[in-house]
Amino acid sequence: MSPATNKIPGKRTVLFWLAGLITLSFLLIMTGISLYQSWQKEEKLQHQQRSYYQGQLQDVLHRSLWMVELDISRLATSPLLERHLLQPNSSTQTLLQEVYLSLADVRPVYDQIRLIDTEGNEQIRINRADDEAPYVLPANALQNKAHRYYVAEGMQLLEGNIYVSPLDLNIEHKQVELPFKPMLRIVQPVYLHGKRYGQVVINYRAEELLKQLDNALPQPLQSILINDRGQWLHGNEEQDWSFMFEAHSGLSQQRPALWQQIKAQPTGQITLGQDCLAYAWTHYGSEHVVSPRWLIGFREIGSPCNGLEAQHQSRAAQLLGAGTLAGFMVLFGWHQLRSRRLRLYHRLLVNEQRLRLVTNEMGNGVIMVDAQGCARWMNPEAERLLGWKESEVVGRYLHDIIHVTAEGESLDRDECLTHRALRTGQRQHRERDYLCTREGTVMPVSFTVSPLHQLESGGAVITFNDDREKAITENRLRQQAETDELTGSLNRRAILRHVEQLISTNVRFGVIMFDLDHFKQVNDNYGHGVGDKILIEATRTVQELLRSHDNFGRIGGEEFLLVIDNLNADDLCKLAERIRSRLECHRCEVGDQSLQVTASFGVAMHRPSETLGELLARADEVLYQAKGRGRNVVVAVD
Repeated sequence: MSPATNKIPGKRTVLFWLAGLITLSFLLIMTGISLYQSWQKEEKLQHQQRSYYQGQLQDVLHRSLWMVELDISRLATSPLLERHLLQPNSSTQTLLQEVYLSLADVRPVYDQIRLIDTEGNEQIRINRADDEAPYVLPANALQNKAHRYYVAEGMQLLEGNIYVSPLDLNIEHKQVELPFKPMLRIVQPVYLHGKRYGQVVINYRAEELLKQLDNALPQPLQSILINDRGQWLHGNEEQDWSFMFEAHSGLSQQRPALWQQIKAQPTGQITLGQDCLAYAWTHYGSEHVVSPRWLIGFREIGSPCNGLEAQHQSRAAQLLGAGTLAGFMVLFGWHQLRSRRLRLYHRLLVNEQRLRLVTNEMGNGVIMVDAQGCARWMNPEAERLLGWKESEVVGRYLHDIIHVTAEGESLDRDECLTHRALRTGQRQHRERDYLCTREGTVMPVSFTVSPLHQLESGGAVITFNDDREKAITENRLRQQAETDELTGSLNRRAILRHVEQLISTNVRFGVIMFDLDHFKQVNDNYGHGVGDKILIEATRTVQELLRSHDNFGRIGGEEFLLVIDNLNADDLCKLAERIRSRLECHRCEVGDQSLQVTASFGVAMHRPSETLGELLARADEVLYQAKGRGRNVVVAVD
């Protein structure tokens, strides 16, 4: 064989290996890109899961404290409390104790409910011993709590503000109570006519809150809670509450540099030992709530935060090393890389399925929509709440099916949170929205839309829960806050607020202010029970003469105010005269006696640019003129 002939196989071999190396290099590059994309998708899915769990924990915290805020606001602004503070007596104190006992009975998480005066002395205290029924603490057992920090903080609050204490263990007689009782103290000052009369304090047992935080997460995740000083409250059994006994303890003392890093970031994740801690800083309430910051999150036990990245780096190194062994293994290497890619893709599908399984077990309705707002899937809870099957809505434009106003009318697309989230790429939330069920029922919901713009397919995830019971409770509390407890008419705050609303409009209206004549003599001669009966019957008598939309309220002991719109001055005086005549003819039967109670009336029409105070001053002036004319007359402002 000639030398020239020997060169041909050598050239072919070089070309083969060159082509093989180029092909192998191309395949390795493409494989590296594929692995990187797969890692990116898994990392995004993992980030989405962590954000979702973080949101669940914050929702648990805010829902629990929102309930306490509603309760303490109702107690601090109670008309019964106002009556007791202005005219203290044993009867109103007993009624207040019964109200506090009733609230403690329906809220097992309330350890104590207290009324404390401006000197820090407990006036009323409701206690609960372990799982026993709540009871009223006798007067000789009441204490002065002026030295406690939460009482001192409460003394500094402005009217309408609320103070939420740091979470710590309950202390009685300067000793930590055993067994441990995690406790939050919620404080709201009591103001009457701009003057501070004390404060209402609710001791909220946080054991149930901590249990709910754990229950909000699937296994093996463990919820964590740390205060703003870096001290463990929950999630680290060895150090939980250690700061109550040893001042220099907690994450801030053991890992000061790490703690400074955590404090500087609103959200993040850190590796602690072999665990990954995902966290976010949060505090409860709006601008009128003084609340501490908490670090809330969860611990992924045995899984460092960069575990997914390390796992992919290790796998990529193995694949690239194996691919360089020899050119004749290119096909085999391609087959292996293909197989590994399929396994990675399968893992993505499994993780997606796990996420779907998690949403199926949630107490909230969950719907996923694509980038056009069409439904992709919904969990069983969403099917149950809406009455639609998943197969009936998949592929349909969701907004047109379920989104409505409170009146059940079609909601404008610009007001739709789903449309807004898809357009802006930002998370949208509304505490009160309305969805229409398949049967046509309008259901109030708490509504959140989280866009999935980081995924190639886009779209969004909608979560909502049924707020019908919450709406009923809010309406009931609102009605209680606006109603006079004795007569059932509007209370002073509600009727004056209605006048202010009318002043802000162009509606023509007037007021009728009247006062029962010689009412003090009735109370003195027959007692307050008879006086209360006369007030109730007088209220009923007046309401029979009013239109359904007229507003009628009690603004003082025996003083009332009617707000009448769309009537002229003459008609307003005629209405006042009819009411005066009806009251004059009415008799209140008390035992074997028949009592007559008359009233004096002052009538005033609202003038343009006139304030609430000016209008009421004019009505009050002519009311006193009516009394000066011998009472039981109607006097109108000229």
